[in-house]
Amino acid sequence: MAAAHNRRILAPALRRGRSPRTGGTVLRRLAILLLFACMGEGLAQSPGAPAPDPATQVDAAMALPEELRLALDARKPDRGLPVEERVQRLVDFMIGDDGLALRYQEQPTHGIAESYAQRKVNCLSFTLMFIALARASGIRAYAQASDDALAMRVLGDTVYRATHVNAGVEIGGGRYTVDVGWRSLLAVRKPRTITDAQAIALLHNNNAVERLLSGDRQGAAAHAEVALALDPGSATAWSNAGVVYLRSGSRDAAERAYLQALKLQRDHLGALSNLVGFYREAGATHLAEGYAKRLRRAQSVDPFSQFLIAQALAESGAYDDAVAHYRRAIRLMPDEPQFHRSLADAYLRQGNATAAEHARNRAGRLEAQRESQRGIRDAASPGSG
Repeated sequence: MAAAHNRRILAPALRRGRSPRTGGTVLRRLAILLLFACMGEGLAQSPGAPAPDPATQVDAAMALPEELRLALDARKPDRGLPVEERVQRLVDFMIGDDGLALRYQEQPTHGIAESYAQRKVNCLSFTLMFIALARASGIRAYAQASDDALAMRVLGDTVYRATHVNAGVEIGGGRYTVDVGWRSLLAVRKPRTITDAQAIALLHNNNAVERLLSGDRQGAAAHAEVALALDPGSATAWSNAGVVYLRSGSRDAAERAYLQALKLQRDHLGALSNLVGFYREAGATHLAEGYAKRLRRAQSVDPFSQFLIAQALAESGAYDDAVAHYRRAIRLMPDEPQFHRSLADAYLRQGNATAAEHARNRAGRLEAQRESQRGIRDAASPGSG
């Protein structure tokens, strides 16, 4: 048993299940939305249509298209082989040019059937397809999610934070992780196992965010409602639904959603930030300040919050303060190249060319390391079709 726990698979996209040891205020208000993927069409119901029960939805979402099932049957590994080898062969079938030749595309997030038809996946859609294929091959597989942000970007007045999802398998008493993007995870904490219903809720959560981003508020609301029906205990689903409700003009529903998110997770950064903005816009200063104190505590241990604060300070010309926050972001998340590149820019503005060069070189090394660890090619890369 001990040997099984110490073994490591070095082939692309598959790794042993363990995580590495990594260990103010924003100057403008931004709504926060969270996606589950390295950042489509989905299963949203038409307005007014009765939604199927959650179990039926999950079964339908996890079903393999007949053509994909036949392709798997033609390449299915012999069950007499060690599970470790069967898992690796399944991964090779999914990403190899002589198999499905899946390619990475961040958005939109598709379900299994659409991903197979387009041969394009992100972390979440790859995970769903792998789990379905693994189970059809007699391999025990399940979804895993990290609560730590993996990436962040700002579009207009909205912050989009992406956390990570991947698949887990049990091999010889040990747990392994199958990952679309890297040989090793960037998450700070060990990922948690989630149910199929929770995984499909994440699909609808992503679809809701993507629809909102495209201006389709009605479609976003439909996906948000499905996500909540499948996983009513998700603070992120409630916080995102609050943003959707607010932008659709339903302020009371938005407030209830934000408060429900905080009832489920007291320090949920997205819900806290959204609620502070909500109360400030409503003129409820006392309520806003109470939640702002909680928000500052949550931001102090969140690398991307520190990065946003640093960016705002740099834009205002406060480079000394910006450097301090960039460095705190790096202490919290040392291997994010973007943090080091922005720190280099701030050092240059200070006139510290030596420190800037050091930070820039560190960013370059981290970017090269990431690229060398890719488990799947980007859809837009040469030779991807």
